[in-house]
Amino acid sequence: MSVLSFFLLVAPLLFTDAARAHIPSARHDIIPRQTNPTSLPANWSLVGCFTDISTARTLAANSLINNNVSVDACIAFCTAADYIFAGVEFGRECYCDSTIQIPGAKAPLTDCNMACAGNPSELCGGSGRLTVFTSGDPSPVLVPTPSPDWTLQGCLTDDILNRTLPMEVNVPVGVTAESCTAACQSAGAFTFAGLENGHECWCGNATNTVAQHVSNDDCRAVCVADHSEYCGNANRLALYNFLGADTPPPPVLNCTGNVGDFTLVAVFNNPPLGFPTQMNLRAVLVEMVPNTFWTILSACETCCSDWPSFSLQNSVFMPRSASDPTQSMTSIGPSDGESAAFVASIPAFPGAQAYCAAEVSTNPNTPMQLSFGGKTDSWSLCTNSTFFNGNGRVDLVFEPVTNHPHYAFSSCNAVTVHVIQS
Repeated sequence: MSVLSFFLLVAPLLFTDAARAHIPSARHDIIPRQTNPTSLPANWSLVGCFTDISTARTLAANSLINNNVSVDACIAFCTAADYIFAGVEFGRECYCDSTIQIPGAKAPLTDCNMACAGNPSELCGGSGRLTVFTSGDPSPVLVPTPSPDWTLQGCLTDDILNRTLPMEVNVPVGVTAESCTAACQSAGAFTFAGLENGHECWCGNATNTVAQHVSNDDCRAVCVADHSEYCGNANRLALYNFLGADTPPPPVLNCTGNVGDFTLVAVFNNPPLGFPTQMNLRAVLVEMVPNTFWTILSACETCCSDWPSFSLQNSVFMPRSASDPTQSMTSIGPSDGESAAFVASIPAFPGAQAYCAAEVSTNPNTPMQLSFGGKTDSWSLCTNSTFFNGNGRVDLVFEPVTNHPHYAFSSCNAVTVHVIQS
């Protein structure tokens, strides 16, 4: 008898009921299919599947992460926090907002395919994918006119090292367009107010020249104090301008942040007794430590200086070394009452992007003027009383202040700083 014939003879005996009891049934391996819920809380509906990244959340206002997350639980969480969008991601993450933030974009619905930790029969987004639901309520707005005297100017970039507006104010009632503009008006009759990051209020009389206008869509962080309004965003300032009858609009500077080789001359508005009408400025050495040294702008003719000329690149102000053209020395943004300063270091400091050369006349023979923070009229030459045993060194100072340790306010004389191109 062949082997095949023998097997055909005994095979029926092998698969007895007892034997079959040990063969796994296919139905025990079936996993329930997850779906997006068809029944949602009142007025809520599915928007779709969206991309998401950890550094710029598609829904960024609030979040909840735990193993109880489900679609219903996330919607309940976002509803209680008064947001109109709820999103679930990676099975156990819940995010809320009242706008879908940039750079979030629609993705195929099949990308959101991960089971919810709190309800395995539902889908809760995926890796880098957010299932988004909405209540259908109206979206917040950038308030165009918070009061008759204030109007929205747009959305501007901001930088913690070079603020678009210089002064942050506390608003106890919470930051909104209405409360921030009122706070800036009462804090010092400022002509600009800015809302940032959902809860910050900034004031000033001029905007930093390096600030760039961007799309209003960049300024869509919901105000913490009022979810019906937008309050800028991270590194984005919703800017308002006071245009009351008694306050003329601030002048707009025609400024460039890129100028080749030039020298600087400080011209006195009213020359003090015993001084010339103008003085040449140089970067003079004031401090050294290993791998780092600092200079400031000064009219001192006898001070140590290897930097007789300057350049502007992308609004970074840079002295140029006469002996080492490869040396990198870059500007530090001066605060009120301080000198325009520079640093050379290893590694190199990138530089404060806050300077420009302003055209103040249509006459091509009129030199441009050095501007910092949008201002050309805030420079003074002040006598440094702590230098040379009190005989003084005349330094350039931005917006001099009283009670400064290195100069007397009475020794300061206003100047404009002319940019003399080679």
